[in-house]
Amino acid sequence: MNEAEAGISEGMRVFIRTVATFQSATDDWPGRRAAFVRQCAHFTPHAPDRLVVSDQMIGGVMTRCYRPARRAPRDGWAVLVLFHGGGWTVGSHTTHDWFAHALLQRADLAIVAVDYRLAPEARFPAPLDDGLAVWDALGDAATSLQIDPERRAVAGDSAGGTLAAALCIALRDRVDAEAQTQPQAQVLMYPVVSASQTFASLEQFAQAPMLSARGLADSIALYLPNESDRRLSLAMPLESRDLSRLPPTLMMVAMQDVLRDQCIEYAARLRESGVEVDVWHGDGLVHAGLRATQLPEVAIAYDRIAAFLTGRGVAPYRQPE
Repeated sequence: MNEAEAGISEGMRVFIRTVATFQSATDDWPGRRAAFVRQCAHFTPHAPDRLVVSDQMIGGVMTRCYRPARRAPRDGWAVLVLFHGGGWTVGSHTTHDWFAHALLQRADLAIVAVDYRLAPEARFPAPLDDGLAVWDALGDAATSLQIDPERRAVAGDSAGGTLAAALCIALRDRVDAEAQTQPQAQVLMYPVVSASQTFASLEQFAQAPMLSARGLADSIALYLPNESDRRLSLAMPLESRDLSRLPPTLMMVAMQDVLRDQCIEYAARLRESGVEVDVWHGDGLVHAGLRATQLPEVAIAYDRIAAFLTGRGVAPYRQPE
């Protein structure tokens, strides 16, 4: 057993082995993206009872919207805007049902998953532009979605976490303050926040099964082919010189992950800048491990996300059924 596999449960090892069975039949982007769709569908738990799901354009971008089928509160459901992971190259608004189903078993809110454009066809800043377009148009969609645009948060896993963090920085830095609506909270799940090669976890988990150091470098090169862009705060948020005035943050750290150290450093930088930060250390959690929603160590993570959103006034927590 190598260091990347030490300290993880047998259930997590089964998850890793199962993920490896979803290989693309062809070495091209359509094949890889189709394999990712199949993989995500395999790990999607049953939907909570009485859930309304609709795919619709918001701000010119396709989204998948989840909300309870029950009568909405008078001001509408709080809303969580979700950026999917997938190395900026795979995934869509349809691939993260597993996240929505797991969270909506624990929190009463709406989730809007963003189908941002993918690299290598669309590189930085196109995915962030798409996310901002959805964010800005949520007010116009409030009535049809039964949401409260005054209560919104943002979340993302892996590459989606990069975009969630960047969206918060972009909203803060807008010149027109009236056009800015900062999230009440951000949930960053093992995000990529730096292209630096200096983090010790890059070497320690270089051959990790879900995301290797080489795989990370390849994804960054596809999203940010111009090396100068990798020093921009909207591309790699840890590069920002100013991390003040950002929303309360839940940093979900996978402790068996090449990204471990940069996630911990970003949380520390936020805290030093006066941002309220809650750090959850996922012992035994590998990159993309939140997809294994059935495992006890992962269920704890979703409890933590729901409790965090509740504590920031975004959504009421309830015990999972």
